[in-house]
This record gives sequence, C-alpha cells and structure tokens, in this order.
Amino acid sequence: MAQWKTAFVVGITLFSMGLPLLIIGSISTGEDKMAMLAPGAILFGVGAFVAIVAAAIGVGFGKGATTSEQDQASKNWWED
Repeated sequence: MAQWKTAFVVGITLFSMGLPLLIIGSISTGEDKMAMLAPGAILFGVGAFVAIVAAAIGVGFGKGATTSEQDQASKNWWED
C-alpha cells in the first residue's frame, strides 16, 4: 500500500508550492495580487487536504474491524 505515501508526497508538494504564492499574493499590490493569491490558496488548500487525508490513511485512522477481522467465537452482548 504505497499509494498513501505517493499521495502524501503530492500533497506536501502542492502545499509547498501554494504557500509562497499565498504569502507573496497577500503582500503584493495591483494586478499581481489576485494572480498569485487565487492559485496559492487553491494549491495550499488542496495540498493540505491531500496530505492530511493521506497521513490519516497511512496510520490506519478510521480502519474499523470488519466482520472477517472480528473474533467469531465471541458473542455480542445482545445475543445472550
């Protein structure tokens, strides 16, 4: 399962490309402002989202036990 590692690298790359655009766009004046601010915000946001989701998948967050992973010998409390 190396897909989450690739997604994490892509997310960090997008994040690191968007951050300078966002910073420069926020301090610049004139027509440069929107030309750098909008792509920077999009790259920053998408990159952060992809990196966080990939990291969560990598550490196994949200992986619940399926029926096949549960102990079949144990009974549920409502089946006594």
